[in-house]
Amino acid sequence: MIPIGIAGKSKFKPYVIYALIFINVVVYLWEIYVKSQGATAFNSMLRQMALNVCSVGVEPLPSVAIDSFRSMFLHGDELHLFGNMLFLYVFGARVEEYFGRARFLFVYLLLGFLATGGHIFFSGALTSCTPTSQSLVIGASGAIAGVMGAFLFLYPGARVRTLVGLFKPFFWEFKLPAVLFLGYWFVLDFMKGIGWMSSFGVAHWAHLAGFIAGVGASFLMTMFIPAPKVDPFEYLDE
Repeated sequence: MIPIGIAGKSKFKPYVIYALIFINVVVYLWEIYVKSQGATAFNSMLRQMALNVCSVGVEPLPSVAIDSFRSMFLHGDELHLFGNMLFLYVFGARVEEYFGRARFLFVYLLLGFLATGGHIFFSGALTSCTPTSQSLVIGASGAIAGVMGAFLFLYPGARVRTLVGLFKPFFWEFKLPAVLFLGYWFVLDFMKGIGWMSSFGVAHWAHLAGFIAGVGASFLMTMFIPAPKVDPFEYLDE
């Protein structure tokens, strides 16, 4: 299932979302340039820039935090980048509208750090570390999962425009309730995280921790700013 938008109209311009997408794309173009210099140069760059889980408890905490920050803007390939930016765009706009631009940027980065922490402490990655091992974590998906959790809490009845299928003309568009779409996503990730479904090279516990943290952040914010009131028939105005 591929989300392509949220049903209903909004005049809000999510400039922070646009900026995050722009930065991630520019960083990936830089990664392509580094890759053009050879695998050795690229791997060396990742070791210098990305978070190495095995450095936790060894390197100073500020150094680990900086590596975690940089990792939020690194991606492994075009599909990794496209998927993350699509989900950020679809679910992030209304979350940014609710939080406000400055608060949203702060919460986005905080959720990224919390997601990384979830991966470190729940995935078991630390148990396999040796003094010379490398366990790198890259990608914005933990922070974006946090945005998805926030969206679910704030807009559970919103309709997610969803493509289902493989390729033209064999796909269909459905408007699924956010609670159904994001609930399915969370359960699927959880099953992969605990090993009930096969998966390789994906930090599922970062997704799960980020998602739960996003729900919690939104809950706390509603104590100060009332949750948005959603018209359940808003999608009919399109």
